[in-house]
Amino acid sequence: MYFEFMMLLTVVMPCHCALVLIAVPFLSPMQAAQWRRALDVILQWCFSHNFSVRLYALLALKRVWALRGDAGVGPGLDGLGGLAALVESSLEQAEAMQGSGNAMKNWQRIQEHFFFGTFHPLQDYSVETIFHTLPSLSDLADDEWIPVWKFQRLAAFPSNPSLPLHNPRRELREAGAGDWVQQDKGDGERAAEWAEVQKKMTAWWLSEPDPDLELQQHRAARLGKSSSALVVVASLIDKPTNLGGLCRTCEIFGASALVLDSLHHLSDKHFQALSVSAELWLPLLEVKPPQLAVYLEEKRSEGYCIVGVEQTANSCSLADYRFPEKTLLLLGNEREGIPADLLQQLEVCVEIPQRGVTRSLNVHVSAALLVWEYTRQQLTAPPQP
Repeated sequence: MYFEFMMLLTVVMPCHCALVLIAVPFLSPMQAAQWRRALDVILQWCFSHNFSVRLYALLALKRVWALRGDAGVGPGLDGLGGLAALVESSLEQAEAMQGSGNAMKNWQRIQEHFFFGTFHPLQDYSVETIFHTLPSLSDLADDEWIPVWKFQRLAAFPSNPSLPLHNPRRELREAGAGDWVQQDKGDGERAAEWAEVQKKMTAWWLSEPDPDLELQQHRAARLGKSSSALVVVASLIDKPTNLGGLCRTCEIFGASALVLDSLHHLSDKHFQALSVSAELWLPLLEVKPPQLAVYLEEKRSEGYCIVGVEQTANSCSLADYRFPEKTLLLLGNEREGIPADLLQQLEVCVEIPQRGVTRSLNVHVSAALLVWEYTRQQLTAPPQP
């Protein structure tokens, strides 16, 4: 029943913090292996790039860690090794960091939410909770609820002390559907349920880097990601912040590849701060600046149109240019732009119309505008016969 309970909560919980807490119901009946599995799941979420998810995960970790004795994990925390000391140290630091100001207010407020305040993963573990109470609290249609008496009519329904039919606790039975909604309580408490929530999340099991490009693309496809025929060449750019932001832009708009002068940029903390893990989903190639001329000719032979982002005497305005499907976008250096020898290899230079006095945009901003315009044109293009 542990797996059914987890799946039910995954379906009916209305906000992202629920994904952290689905591990908690594994704790009944209390067994060390199930407690350890819950711990493993929650620890993964503690490393999420989303601050709110990390905060909920720490609270879930705090709660599950406090149940280790009931789980049959001995005082020596058998099998955990140095992980036990690491978890206890992390929880102590988390408590210390939430000791004042808004941090303390948020820390306390979240603990009043339904799954931290009302719901208890051990005492509420029952057939009634799984099939009737939680579905009713989640506003599922009442014909989806299964009352306990239907199980009692089953002569063959086994009696299991570890999974009782009824929930003996009054608190959960008395909760209303509004208590289920994960909204902050306190100043200006809102009665209306949230209609919009952020969905900028990636499941932790899909967030690990994979050196195999085909597997990487397969994982991206599992998330519904699609790619275009656009290749963005940034080998002339040397600032990690510009490259990190560009990586994020290219991945979001489905570029087929991003070309860098060195893949060592991926380990730069400034790159990572702007890319926010986009490099895990975007094919990246390394082409040194001296090799660019040969690379551009190779792509031209493959049918790509070589487009430069540069202000020249014969530049075409972005407002008027129609991108071919197979486009290679060459970006210039932050200071010098595109060298004269490479300008001769371009089929067209595109520039962005400007109204201000400043001569040019930041290279990442310029690239983002062109990548979006390419994407917009492809999205609105009539389907080919």
